[in-house]
Amino acid sequence: MTTFHELDTATFTALAEGDGGPSAITALQRAQVSRHLILIANLLSEWPGPAAERDAIRDTLDRARAADPDRFADVVGAPLVGSWSGIVTRALGRGVADPSDFGQLAGIAVVAAAAAGVPADLAVPVRDGVASVPGVGALTVGDRPVRLIAHDGAISADVDGDRVLLSTEEDVPGFQRVRFLSAPGVRIALDDVDPYRHGHHAPPANRLDDAELEQWDKLFAEAWGLLARQLPGRAAELAAGLRTLVPLAQTDSRSARSATIKYAFGVFGLTLPPSAAEFAVTMVHEFQHSKLSAILDLVPMTDPADTSRHFAPWRTDPRPLAGLLQGVYAFVGVADSWRALRAEPDIAEEATRKFAEARVNVAEGLRSVEAGALLPDGVRLVRGLRKRTDELLAEPLPDDVVRAAELTLSDTFRRWSDQNAAATA
Repeated sequence: MTTFHELDTATFTALAEGDGGPSAITALQRAQVSRHLILIANLLSEWPGPAAERDAIRDTLDRARAADPDRFADVVGAPLVGSWSGIVTRALGRGVADPSDFGQLAGIAVVAAAAAGVPADLAVPVRDGVASVPGVGALTVGDRPVRLIAHDGAISADVDGDRVLLSTEEDVPGFQRVRFLSAPGVRIALDDVDPYRHGHHAPPANRLDDAELEQWDKLFAEAWGLLARQLPGRAAELAAGLRTLVPLAQTDSRSARSATIKYAFGVFGLTLPPSAAEFAVTMVHEFQHSKLSAILDLVPMTDPADTSRHFAPWRTDPRPLAGLLQGVYAFVGVADSWRALRAEPDIAEEATRKFAEARVNVAEGLRSVEAGALLPDGVRLVRGLRKRTDELLAEPLPDDVVRAAELTLSDTFRRWSDQNAAATA
């Protein structure tokens, strides 16, 4: 039976203003589980290997779902399952999907079975000497065949006859478990082993060493403290929906990077931010992208036939209307975050300056969006964004800070116009 997901008026209105709250995030998560299941069903229908192998995976998934629907949904709805299903579906469409890409589903099925408390025993692919245990870790096995086994809620690996119990809480020889960043009330995976964690504009980092992990954990705890104190509503949303961070390789020591993939709700990639404040704002920023992408899975906002290109103060390239809308939605969260962080004495000056810059950038982008080819629900969304933006613009700030932000925007637009004159002519 097909489940149709809709956003009720109150939920849509809250999301349109850039917020939403935990209940809205839960609604978006439920829709993502259904999306993942649809893609999984399609991949099963295109299974390239033996039918018996496919049927064993399908049976394992069905038994796990029947035994504990909530825990099953938690595994199948994981953001990197969304990344995997999106990557493989697109590869299938281009005719370049590898059989081992399909085989990742066997690992997902065993992890779901363990979560639901049902037995399972499935062969999983080995890539470059490593077997993936989705959301749990990666096991180095060389060229030996591997079966994953769910038993009494635990997961073991049979590596060519040798049995290894895979612990999620402590190191096991040859097994790199997914580790977590934690702060009071929240625990988020820091996944540096999943084979489908790529797709950002920088490559994923290799396994972090203990010192690097300690840096991440310390900075995350500080960032979460800022969110909990100054942005409790945003913190509640993130606690409800942000499940995984993917560390990216630091390819440019002069700048931090972050990016969200549209088909992976609740995960984003980033280099280690330079400060706790930047980490806090980056989490809000990227989760805004996740939220809007999940909304767009349910409700189209812009005319797909529109070919117009627009100035976005946070980009150097001309943006399509849909891309500009994504940026405006994300930077409403950025501006809101810097506004709140002005209450932190140690960063008040920086936060005031960045709030002033972010809000004028949002206002500039929103003007273009409002004049664009919006569908009816896009008009509704933009109406909410206008309400929030006007609130941000009404916030009193020192005159010199406002003037500096406006001059920076003018400078950015002049340079953008010179660079993109031909593309926008």
